[in-house]
Amino acid sequence: MTVIEADVVVVGAGSVGSMASWQLAARGLRVVGVDRFPVPGPFSAYAGESRVFRMVYAEGGHYTPLLQRARDLWRDLEAATGTGLLAVTGVVTVMDHDHPDHAALLRAGRERGLRFEVVTGEEARRRLPQHLIRDGDVALFDPEGGYLRSEHAVFCAVQLAQRHGATFLGNRQVSALERRGDRWSVRTDQEEVRAPRVLVATGTGAGPVCAALGTHLAVLPQVLTWFPIADAGLLVSQPEQVFIRSSRDAQFYGFPSTDGWTVKVAASIYLDEATSTASPLTWDPRHLDTVQSWVGTYLPALVPKPVRAVLCSDGYTVDETGLLGFVPGMDGVVVAVGFSGHGFKMASSLGAVAADLISEGTTATDVSFMDPARFLPAPHAVSALPLEAPVSRPEAS
Repeated sequence: MTVIEADVVVVGAGSVGSMASWQLAARGLRVVGVDRFPVPGPFSAYAGESRVFRMVYAEGGHYTPLLQRARDLWRDLEAATGTGLLAVTGVVTVMDHDHPDHAALLRAGRERGLRFEVVTGEEARRRLPQHLIRDGDVALFDPEGGYLRSEHAVFCAVQLAQRHGATFLGNRQVSALERRGDRWSVRTDQEEVRAPRVLVATGTGAGPVCAALGTHLAVLPQVLTWFPIADAGLLVSQPEQVFIRSSRDAQFYGFPSTDGWTVKVAASIYLDEATSTASPLTWDPRHLDTVQSWVGTYLPALVPKPVRAVLCSDGYTVDETGLLGFVPGMDGVVVAVGFSGHGFKMASSLGAVAADLISEGTTATDVSFMDPARFLPAPHAVSALPLEAPVSRPEAS
């Protein structure tokens, strides 16, 4: 078996792994990235063209430093590749006035001194003609939010990492992570890669890793949908923004049109947990009934019949917070998994934090709330980290 020597092995070259590879290679380290799919991959968690970027974050102000660093790194990646990746359109969240998300957004914005605006009633209707605004609704505008071109961003990070000397091995099945003297051995079905440091960023394939760290990773498929524009006048009368509807009777989000005739809308509804990834993930057309109903009710500018649908999956830990840090008992091994829907907007900073830990042994960005040992009983130690997960080939419809 061929043996490849490196400074760092990155297992999983998706959202976070690609960004970490870019950062590590730019710091002069010999990086080898290994992934079970092609790199970049068509069956990824970042599939479906775009992801929301928010600064006023209902999930908590403790994410703000990661979001601020991510924003700067997205601009760095754009500058280095000559590509537009982060579109700052503003994000508007429409909520019931007494919805818990409203209080959470206000708290996060005020705690961190972020810019935002809240409007109601006729003013909200004037500024959001493409939305149904009810008397009890409030609209919170986050002017620094927008969206990321997710697939293109991963492609750019991989290209830039390669420019700095990184190597990527796609379509590989990792069978073992073992200690060999002062180095780690990552064995695939085709070669062995040896390095003193390893980053595990296996995305939706991280179930075995999370189990070894004392928690469960729920892999939840989601259907993303694109709807035709019925009334372009409603859309062009005001600047288009990313939008989120967070009501008791509807949970969805969407994006400005990128092709001039459709709008991407995703319902915050997941299919049943994928208990196995050994066979293709599938879905039934009836899974579209709810999002069609919501589009027909709340988005009058759209035809409530989708013309495109793509399947992606999120990996949720039990507390919906990722695992990022050193693996206790496994010197030189860092994990970055389970980001539970937070991931892509912060993928650049999560990758940079992982690169900090690997190259410097510490990071100035506070990620203590993501401690990968928090689910482990004392004393915190892991003797082995299983990486093998069956290959999934999700189907797009």
